Amino acid sequence: MSLVTEVRFAHTDGALADTLSALPGLDAVVVPETSTDPRGSVYFFRFDHESTTELRTVLAEDHTVETVTQLSGFVDEQVLGIEFTEATELLAPEVTTQGGFVLAARSASATGGLRGWRERWLLPDREAIQAVWHHARETDFEFEVLELREGGGVGETFPGGDALTDQQRRALQVAYDRGYFREPREASLAELAEALDLSASAVGGRLRRGMKSLVGQTLVADRAGE
Repeated sequence: MSLVTEVRFAHTDGALADTLSALPGLDAVVVPETSTDPRGSVYFFRFDHESTTELRTVLAEDHTVETVTQLSGFVDEQVLGIEFTEATELLAPEVTTQGGFVLAARSASATGGLRGWRERWLLPDREAIQAVWHHARETDFEFEVLELREGGGVGETFPGGDALTDQQRRALQVAYDRGYFREPREASLAELAEALDLSASAVGGRLRRGMKSLVGQTLVADRAGE
């Protein structure tokens, strides 16, 4: 039975480790990305920091950051595409390997005080979360499970499902079942469009809007408590 789990973790070589340490008041949120851009190593973040110049300076000195790109269309917002160095320790690829995907992610402090990430994952079973947990321990992550709920899924029983339209729910179900969210992807946007008898742009729009609705419903990290 699939499950939804909320976790909190950190690593000295984790994503944006230096940036989160240098800017303790920085709030960073991972932006769900559903395009067919083949640059699988690029992650998208929305930052909330009063000084764009300071943020860029700190990112440039972060040992986990390879490149930083300003997304076109977001010139007035701190939405950046970031490619991490090969040595950066990430858990998202392991989640994908276990057949799950990240529903929501934002910066947070781990138990030991090291700043890292608080994320909500959809996983196929308990064996998958156990595998991710063992991987985290073996690679020296500070890691804790905050919540574990069986019966999760991109469907009627999924928390936040009421926020989805029937069309968005169907698109997400088909995308998940066909491996669109896996790494590497097992289905292209064009293949999803054929399965749903829609245009690729229509499917992409439904995925983006559906993911936005899910993030809005499932992102429960309390900023004041971090």
